[in-house]
Amino acid sequence: MARQGSGIEVRGNAIRIQFSINGDVVRRTFKRDGRPQAPTPENLADAHRLAVEIRERIKSGTFRQSEYFPATGKDGNALTVGEQLDSWMAVQRIEPSTAASYRSAIRFWKDAPCDDDGAKLGDRALHRLKPGQVLKALTFRPGINAKTVNNYVTVLRRAMDLAVANHAIEDNLVRFVRHRRQQLPFPDPFSRDEVEAIVDYMARGFPPGVANFVEFKFFTGLRPSEVAALRWSDVDLMAERVHVHRAIVQGQEKNTTKTNTARMVLLNSRSLGALMRQRSLTQLAGDFVFVDPRYRTPWLDERAFRRSYWTPTLTALGFRYRKPYNTRHSYATMMLMASMTPAFCAAQLGHSVGMLLSTYAKWLDGAHNAMEMKRLEVTLERDLSPNLSQDQLRRNSPTGLERRGKSPLASIK
Repeated sequence: MARQGSGIEVRGNAIRIQFSINGDVVRRTFKRDGRPQAPTPENLADAHRLAVEIRERIKSGTFRQSEYFPATGKDGNALTVGEQLDSWMAVQRIEPSTAASYRSAIRFWKDAPCDDDGAKLGDRALHRLKPGQVLKALTFRPGINAKTVNNYVTVLRRAMDLAVANHAIEDNLVRFVRHRRQQLPFPDPFSRDEVEAIVDYMARGFPPGVANFVEFKFFTGLRPSEVAALRWSDVDLMAERVHVHRAIVQGQEKNTTKTNTARMVLLNSRSLGALMRQRSLTQLAGDFVFVDPRYRTPWLDERAFRRSYWTPTLTALGFRYRKPYNTRHSYATMMLMASMTPAFCAAQLGHSVGMLLSTYAKWLDGAHNAMEMKRLEVTLERDLSPNLSQDQLRRNSPTGLERRGKSPLASIK
């Protein structure tokens, strides 16, 4: 029987509290320690006092529903951070590689201590999670880099956003945890001499398909995942180009590249030569262009290539170790150092122009700086001396001044 005007009512063997928020009627079961309480006189009195307190806090604007009625997990107790992370992960529809990254982040949050007493963040009641506890948990592994930390925080923040949307909590306090600044390392390409030495060593020491594979990577700049997924149906030898629209990531093939954009990559003499030599090895099969010569299977896992061919080659040649991905950086810097336009280079690599310029700015400097400054100095000289004859301008140009042993800047007062 309901108690009129009290904000509580008896429903079977339980007590229900009723209140209004923003015009919406809310009904919640009165519980202690996650268990519904029987409608005894003592429990009814406690429920009445709670209903009065809730109404007062609603009037003052300080009521937070999750403080009084926290969401419950499978065991009937308050929903934990770990349970919410699992619920969020269960509704994701993502690529296997992304899923693996998310699961790694979830394992981190579940195991990381968030208090001085060693309590794990994953066991923390969701509605009691505080930003300070998140920051405390991030000290669990002091060696992880800023990118990994930001990825972990992003996963936790998205899981908490879902909790807010499901009314499990009132607010996502993880939004107060800022991303860490990260300094991206410079690309570390191989020099042209190193490239030739690597290809030559593999051609002499390993089955021919291995050298073809590496030379093609060095002279197209394709991502490792894109080269692994390349099929002969994607190759147009007459037009001297390949259609890049697939990738193999963590052993799984997907019909899209990393940037979800297909592109045509033009072949130069070196990459075309590698394909021509590869024809006799795999084209009759009509499937993947490059395969592991030991098993005749596509390169689903780069670790096998690194372990059996890449690392032994660099070790034998005495070269500083760099990942196979640096074949891509090597081709990008080759193009830029050949004064090819950034727009063309970006299109071949599957970058935006902005990404290309920010990533490879170092290789746009150097010798090109002097050329660009000379062009500017000629313009400045003309602007400062509008009445000089053409003969005088030539004598005062950067080239003319250099011939006379003077600095081009010396003529600018």
